Amino acid sequence: MDIERAVVEFGAEAVLRYRGMAETRHDNEIPASFLRGFVASRLHDRFRCPVHVDRLYTAIALDLGVSITPDLVTVLGTGRADVALYAEGRPSALIALEIFDAVTPLPSVGSAIDKMQILARLGDLRVLIGLMVCPIVVSLEARIERIHDAFGGNMFVGERQLSRDQQWQWCFACASALP
Repeated sequence: MDIERAVVEFGAEAVLRYRGMAETRHDNEIPASFLRGFVASRLHDRFRCPVHVDRLYTAIALDLGVSITPDLVTVLGTGRADVALYAEGRPSALIALEIFDAVTPLPSVGSAIDKMQILARLGDLRVLIGLMVCPIVVSLEARIERIHDAFGGNMFVGERQLSRDQQWQWCFACASALP
């Protein structure tokens, strides 16, 4: 759970940093690019390992020693892992990050998770999803519960944060996606 806790800590830190830096109206206005870069930088600082941002799935497959076939390219496409942690020259964990503020019951990372799980089966990889969870249509707690159920309880949820306008709360969560 060290990586999950770190993703939650650094994800929340990224949102708060961007909120203060950009003086956004709403906390969920953080660009995905800022979130990815900030979390990756802090993961590198914490774990002292190589960390890539927007790493192509095909590059990850090559780093795993997998031969790139036309079928694998078709499956993986031009997809990218938001953050990829490496250990001893090989990928060890792939992380999808999302600001979950859509009016949907679950985050829209299914395709990315599917592709990362294909890579996990090809090598010894952990697949994680980090989410800024926002209360849209249902309460924050209801959204957390839905996500928790979807990932089978393999989830760490951070402290609730009060929005800049103090009208709502959000939190950061990180779950392991088992293959």
